[in-house]
Amino acid sequence: MEEHRFERQGATLFYRRWPGLPEHTLVMFHGLASNGTRWSEFAELARARCDWQILTPDLRGHGRASYRGHLTRDDWIDDFLAMLDRSGCEQAVVGGHCLGANLAMRIALEHPDRVRGLVLVEPMLPSALRGVLRFIRPVRWALPALAWPIRAVNALGMHRRTLPVLDLTELDRKTRAMVAEQGDSRAMLKRYAKPNKDMAYLPVATYLQALFQVLREVGPLERIQAPSLALLSGGALLADPAETRRLLQALPRARVEQVDALHWIPTEHPQEMTRLIVEFLDSLG
Repeated sequence: MEEHRFERQGATLFYRRWPGLPEHTLVMFHGLASNGTRWSEFAELARARCDWQILTPDLRGHGRASYRGHLTRDDWIDDFLAMLDRSGCEQAVVGGHCLGANLAMRIALEHPDRVRGLVLVEPMLPSALRGVLRFIRPVRWALPALAWPIRAVNALGMHRRTLPVLDLTELDRKTRAMVAEQGDSRAMLKRYAKPNKDMAYLPVATYLQALFQVLREVGPLERIQAPSLALLSGGALLADPAETRRLLQALPRARVEQVDALHWIPTEHPQEMTRLIVEFLDSLG
């Protein structure tokens, strides 16, 4: 595994690269308040079974991609295109978890020539949301407004000087051990469903702006022509799997699989997830 950094429009961008054939490139985006280590365990498992090059970026404002300014979905898309160009890739299979899955679909809509396929792990389609996300979606437009005064204060130099980078590979392993010991999912909910813990690892303004992007409509899915694999959890913690499956039927070339998980399929079932994704990659030739 290699680590790469480059400067772009006021941000130090960062991604990890597992070498493979450049014409067979997979890019995986992490979810809200996460970072590229979300996919490190998957990349190690997948590289033992295929020869694909795997890129796992930290989205601008997350992990080692430090940034405290105005943040939009377009910034992440432009960063993705710059990363592909630096890596010498014309096309890639693009995927992600949660927010990352939504971003992958948006890229497929705006830049279909750069997307060979989609891997959607727990996509968060707004009309399928449940719980607190469904409750706050009608007032989602307030989130960037709340972030603005925080960014203004940050610009004056008033912010945390350093932020720890969460190692999700290690956290996942510890969480699986605790779940096995306790015999239920309480350990997972205590760590992965707590915004206050998430915001220990990224700026508050970034969290609010990224949450707004989770709640935005992706766009007309029927226009996405790339072949797609969607992995949905059966736990229905943050999104209704039946409604999500119905909405994904708009994708002309989608295969949908359900995994017995709460929401964090990469944490709960990394082996099964890897098997399904590698089979999908193999099907692309």
